[in-house]
Amino acid sequence: MKTLFIKSDSRIHKRNYWKNSYYAFVPYQTNFGELCGFADDIVMAGQGFGMHRHENMEISTIVVEGAQDHKDNSGSFGTIGINSVQTMSAGTGIMHSEFNSSKTKSFHSYQIWIYPKEINIKPRYEQFTYKQEDKKDKILLTLSPDRRNNSAFINQDAFFSVSRLSQETRIKYIMNKKGNGVYIHCVQGSIEIESFQLNEGDALGIYETDEIEIKSNLNSELIFVEVPMNREVVVS
Repeated sequence: MKTLFIKSDSRIHKRNYWKNSYYAFVPYQTNFGELCGFADDIVMAGQGFGMHRHENMEISTIVVEGAQDHKDNSGSFGTIGINSVQTMSAGTGIMHSEFNSSKTKSFHSYQIWIYPKEINIKPRYEQFTYKQEDKKDKILLTLSPDRRNNSAFINQDAFFSVSRLSQETRIKYIMNKKGNGVYIHCVQGSIEIESFQLNEGDALGIYETDEIEIKSNLNSELIFVEVPMNREVVVS
């Protein structure tokens, strides 16, 4: 088993008048296998990203507080809220915008970038929604390359999951694909994995193993991003 421990305060921090962000990885600069972007974003009321372009990247958003409006140059538009995961294949190229739906409250989400398995595909959006009880004391699969367990599609041999653990709960994460690694981010609470303790904002990348034992010290919210480890682990 190999590990990459990222403490909350070691992430890149950028703040301005409309957004407060912490970056564990930055696309085209750092990565954990095929995972190349992991941004913890708080967007202020009524603020957001204007129209901007992406191509040949799998970009997913996991909402933990508030709601976000999005639209693109194909005419698609919608809102993503709590208990949902949105995934976008930028493919041959897409222009889109993302704004906090609220004029009075901040919006908190994680935007996660994965290098695609197949390039130059037709751009697409998809969304997975669930209920809070669906992830209570278990690992809920939200994105996969084959839509298993009614999950949404992602153009990579990657698997996104979420979990909400009660205090003193023990669970086991089993890799969905042999040779993959998994990046486990503690959104809230405190957990133990092997000799590591993860508190709010901490994360642990684990690879060259098939399963991982997790124990919650407190009520905890977790995000799992399992990816192929075709690329070396690169950190700043």
